[in-house]
Amino acid sequence: MFQEVKPRGEPGWVEANGVEPIGKGKVAAACITPPDIAATITRAAADGLTRVHYCIGDTPQCYSFDLGSGQLDRMRDPPKPAPPASAARVETRNPLIEVCAADTCKTLTGKVIPNAAQLHAATNPAGTVFVVLLGDAAAGQGYAEIWDVVKAKKTSTFRYARGDFKCGDVAMLEDTIYLSASQCATPAARGALYSLKGQKIANVGNKDFGVYGNARVQIDTTMWAFLEESADRIAIQDVVKGKVVKTIDIAALWGDHKDAMGNPGESALVRFADGKLAVIAGSPANGSVAVVDVASSEVKVVRAPLCH
Repeated sequence: MFQEVKPRGEPGWVEANGVEPIGKGKVAAACITPPDIAATITRAAADGLTRVHYCIGDTPQCYSFDLGSGQLDRMRDPPKPAPPASAARVETRNPLIEVCAADTCKTLTGKVIPNAAQLHAATNPAGTVFVVLLGDAAAGQGYAEIWDVVKAKKTSTFRYARGDFKCGDVAMLEDTIYLSASQCATPAARGALYSLKGQKIANVGNKDFGVYGNARVQIDTTMWAFLEESADRIAIQDVVKGKVVKTIDIAALWGDHKDAMGNPGESALVRFADGKLAVIAGSPANGSVAVVDVASSEVKVVRAPLCH
């Protein structure tokens, strides 16, 4: 968890917020140098109602950005990761496969035999359902198995490839299975929602909505926000019924051109305490932020200062 952000100028502000000081009690004016390589936004988090923290790519550029004042500050240390939303988790230290809830783990190693170099698996918040992707994904033969953890029993199997979108990744959105299928070596993916019986509920967004990067955030019990891979729109969707409630255009984050968009999978999506969303831009608008009011669909863009 982040420390409470003290008002600028109060004693202890520099120390509390980890920004770089200049001399005694002064704070360095910060700007962002766009990286020459991939600039995926990492360690993104919302703090309070107006401040976001994030790092840019694998560089040591980490910032605290107050969207109310437009003040950007360089952080000495990377922001601490947010605590996991659920106590249940999958442990996949090959060949060990366990589903753990709190301090109790259920071993499925003898039941599930991975047929992939990298295991993609997930569990629901209660740790009672386990989903694993197996098969030859690159050949379009990837499939998902659903397991009852308590009984250590497989309950369903389904295939997930969608044309050229073959290589899968999986997560659990409460008790809904979220599966994204990518073009393997290409930054493009499509998402779909499945029930615990392996039945497809709906595509994420729509059939042409890209999900590469898998940026998403929960709004309430069944409603989730999904960021399109090029970060030009957000889909608000009920993951139980599959209905897309609305799609919010955030292309203004990338400029005035009608077809403006970001590099696929580089931008991040976070949620403020009041329910508003913030999209933190990757290239070519590194570090700028679109603040989205889900109820009204209003979008406000705050530009991060770039170094010249």
